[in-house]
Amino acid sequence: MKRFIKGFLAFVGALVLLSWVTGYGYIWGGMRETYFRGWKNSNIDDLEFRDVVTLPAVNPQPWPEALLPESALSEASAEAMDASLAASFLVIFRDTIRYERYWRGHDRSTRTNSFSMAKTITALAVGLAADQGVLTVNDPVGDHLERFAGADLTVEHLLQMRSHIPFGENYKNPFAFMAKSYYKDGLRDLLAEYTLSEPAGTDWKYQGGNTMLLEEIVSSGSGRTLSDWIARGLWGPMGAESDAHWGVDDSVDPPVERCFAQFYATTRDFARFGKLLSDSGRWNGRQLVSAAYIERLLTPVNALDPACDATHYGYQIWLGTTDDGAAFSVLEGHRGQFVISVPALDLVVVRTGYDKPSDKIRHLPGEVYRVIDFAREVLK
Repeated sequence: MKRFIKGFLAFVGALVLLSWVTGYGYIWGGMRETYFRGWKNSNIDDLEFRDVVTLPAVNPQPWPEALLPESALSEASAEAMDASLAASFLVIFRDTIRYERYWRGHDRSTRTNSFSMAKTITALAVGLAADQGVLTVNDPVGDHLERFAGADLTVEHLLQMRSHIPFGENYKNPFAFMAKSYYKDGLRDLLAEYTLSEPAGTDWKYQGGNTMLLEEIVSSGSGRTLSDWIARGLWGPMGAESDAHWGVDDSVDPPVERCFAQFYATTRDFARFGKLLSDSGRWNGRQLVSAAYIERLLTPVNALDPACDATHYGYQIWLGTTDDGAAFSVLEGHRGQFVISVPALDLVVVRTGYDKPSDKIRHLPGEVYRVIDFAREVLK
């Protein structure tokens, strides 16, 4: 028995050593964050494992409140949200919080992982940079990143997920691009390995590598990090009440944001992005991002370029329409993180959670439509 144990330990030690030598040592950290905590992959409560930069709340502007009773959401609807592993549900109507509810030990001070909602935040940073003349959406990417010189690839292609660069978007394979991007340092070197496999522009394919290229363009072109753009351009001016944190690769100076995910904030502060989009980039009368850029951000891909048939996506944001014809946009993240804006209803809804049902309705998670229905239910 002792010989078996010694042999097993020697095998494990050799495996660990081999993983580090071959550049896959990040897998053990990933396992500690996921499998060892009972999850199959990353979840919203992983802030403790992150290296982060902080976006300070320098000008807190609390939301007006006129809270409805908890019972405004029917017992059946509340049970459905609980069964879907929701963590928070916030309804803002006419810029006032009307309903707020939390599950699983969360409360209004809990910061959770945005996951891919961060992609829209990155697109807003692109808008800030465009407004200041750092770039235009029609720029060839090669104007900003020399390795793409001569390629028929524009900033707008990246914003719309039309680069045709074969990054892959597999979250379950620990050896794939997204797992490396999430857990491993050396993001710039990882990104530099990928080039166009075919001409860009015709097909839509959701890949976080496009977002990472946007971060590289903004930061390299301006000398300012993505976090700095958002902190000074949006987080402070929007009156966030709590600090936010962004997960980074801090093996370089300045650190590089994992801009496709890992933006940690409270539910109430996530809602500020919804209000900003509903108000065409304005916050309390001040234009933070140009209305022209926000209009393009919220325009379906095929309306700007008929060569692509994607009707459900804009600039790093999901688009849809309710059954009764109200257009909406969604910052959408893994496991059901949603910031939903329905301008025609003067409505912003936030839902965070540890999971969501797997059904889809018109390219979007079915839970998006149910959450809108739950919000309308409490406002009746």
